[in-house]
Amino acid sequence: MENEVWIIGVDPPCPRCDLTRQRVERIILEEGLPLRARNIFYTDPEAQQLAESIGKVCGTGKTVVEKAGTVVDAGKLVSIFKEPPSRPEDYDQINGPAKHWSPEMDEVIRPLQMEAEALGILMSPVLVVRGEVKHHGSVPSIGQIKSWLA
Repeated sequence: MENEVWIIGVDPPCPRCDLTRQRVERIILEEGLPLRARNIFYTDPEAQQLAESIGKVCGTGKTVVEKAGTVVDAGKLVSIFKEPPSRPEDYDQINGPAKHWSPEMDEVIRPLQMEAEALGILMSPVLVVRGEVKHHGSVPSIGQIKSWLA
């Protein structure tokens, strides 16, 4: 785990998990960092053990909704997924499900991210660098990822 970066997410990957993974892999490659990116599902034993070691559980936005009853504007989320109102700064470098992500998506989901923290849930996507949880619940910026991987 010393030279690993884990991106803990869902299977199949959602736009948020996929973009986090793509950014991490691209930064490792571009910066020539001696790190290995691993895509791990939130249900995998490794993810569950990591969460448990810090007194949390791994989950998704759906997990938070089920535990807290927090409501998200599903209609707005669906419309963002179909046609994102803005594009991430690295849009020309991404593909796959990540193409459907936009900053507005994370803003709609932000209440779940805050609830997850209060409930002790590591909400996907989760970014773990060298065994330390650096971020969870939204897509970290390229600058944040670079600083954590350095």
